[in-house]
Amino acid sequence: MNKSFATLFILLSLTPFLVQCASQDEVRTLSYQLRAVNKKLEDMQANTVDKMQKKQASSAGQLTEMQQELLALKSELEATAMTNRQLQEQNKELETSLQELVSKQSSETDIKITQLNEQLKQQQDSVATLQAARALEAERKARAAAEAAEAARLKVKMASSNQGIAQIQAERKKQLKKQEMPSVRQETSTPTTVSKSPSAVDTVPPEEDVSAVPAAPVTDQAPKMAQESPPATNSSATDDLFNQAQKKYEAGNYQNAYEMFESYIDKNGSSANAVQARYMMGECLYQQKEYDQAILQYQKIIASQPKHAKTPAALLKQGMAFEQLSDKETAKIIYQKIISSYGSSPEAQQAKSKLSSL
Repeated sequence: MNKSFATLFILLSLTPFLVQCASQDEVRTLSYQLRAVNKKLEDMQANTVDKMQKKQASSAGQLTEMQQELLALKSELEATAMTNRQLQEQNKELETSLQELVSKQSSETDIKITQLNEQLKQQQDSVATLQAARALEAERKARAAAEAAEAARLKVKMASSNQGIAQIQAERKKQLKKQEMPSVRQETSTPTTVSKSPSAVDTVPPEEDVSAVPAAPVTDQAPKMAQESPPATNSSATDDLFNQAQKKYEAGNYQNAYEMFESYIDKNGSSANAVQARYMMGECLYQQKEYDQAILQYQKIIASQPKHAKTPAALLKQGMAFEQLSDKETAKIIYQKIISSYGSSPEAQQAKSKLSSL
């Protein structure tokens, strides 16, 4: 565009010189060219300048819009920054509140834990005291049962010894009477002489004083007493009694079975089945829910026959009886005793199972 103006300016400046030198045709040609150049200039001005103005106007509009958008973005950024500052402040407040709450809850939790630990310690002390008391009570009961069993054993022993003493006394009376019978037959005199013979009989010590008789004379008379004493009890009869008692027990007639087992022990207390009969007496009482009496019967076996094969079973049933009496602590002690003293027995396995269920 600048070149066109420069060319036009040169031509216009040279026109006077050219007019003088050039012909008319050349002048027309130059005029024509000038008009063409002017037209191009006008066209260029119309096209280029208008486009540029339009572009400038459009650019100005775009710039205005961009400025407005920038202003809007700036206002949004300011609003966002303000919101962020508010949120940060709120976060700080929330963090402070949360820390205070956590600290408060932590202190309360520590206090509660301390209280719970104290309560737990008190409960443990109470449980320990209760367990010790129950252990002492179990020992007391076991001691009482052992004393009762020992008393019963002594009673049986005394009864058997009294029976033996009575038999000895009866035999001595018979012998003395037999010794006096010949002299009485030979006496034919007055009753006064006969009355003397009973005086010899009267010299026999009374029944309650037989225990004071020296041991030697009694030993000397032993063979004769053995010959003249009544025949011993038939073992087959006692076995039948034991079998009948067993059948009564199996039939559920526990009272009669108990009496028959007791009669069997009275008649044959030293037999091989005596411990079994004693155990069955305890079983009869157990089945009749007389658990305290059953415990005493089992204790007689435990105290008198600690190494017998039936002793672990007696201990096991004794523990079960204490369970039925709601004395589980004593039952535990008995089960532990079975495990420690009779660990290889089948009852020890049952005792472990009982302990795990308590």
